[in-house]
Amino acid sequence: MKTLSKWFTRGAEFIAAMCLAAIFVTFLLQIVFRYVPFLEPIGWSVVLISLLWVFVIFFGCSFIVRESDHVTFDILYLAATPKARRVLALITAVLMVVAMMYSLPSVWDTVFANRLMELKKIQTLRVPITGGKIPIKWLFAPFVMMMIVVTFRYVWRIFTVIRFGAPETELEVLVASDDAEKPSQ
Repeated sequence: MKTLSKWFTRGAEFIAAMCLAAIFVTFLLQIVFRYVPFLEPIGWSVVLISLLWVFVIFFGCSFIVRESDHVTFDILYLAATPKARRVLALITAVLMVVAMMYSLPSVWDTVFANRLMELKKIQTLRVPITGGKIPIKWLFAPFVMMMIVVTFRYVWRIFTVIRFGAPETELEVLVASDDAEKPSQ
């Protein structure tokens, strides 16, 4: 299971890195085409960079950023007993799942079932194979993906908190690693 998780994480990091590389290359192309006298500036570069940036943000938040990487205000959580931490972790996970499940149908309808999102097209970008214009809904699709992944993450968190208790805090991890590094007497 750890190997599969490691491969999945590496794959997600590779996809995000390739998107960032595409952003960088597109940005360089934009500079070259703008300042070389005999070349005409390219209009699609800004739109492509924007699309890729939105995708990288939501994709990274979905698959790369760990729970411990988020900024938290955990003064009360750290002061609580392990039993209270378990309850607080369960409450926050359940609230996240409920909020995501409540808003997902509306967001899905807005992005994928809204006729306007299908009719409105990105004017400067085209699908490479067909040459058709890209519907604006694909700009918002990564947000829907993030909502679904976050929902699954917090459902998994509910399961793990019920089964194993509240996750260790950063402070507990640091103390445990310091104790492991000390030589035994």
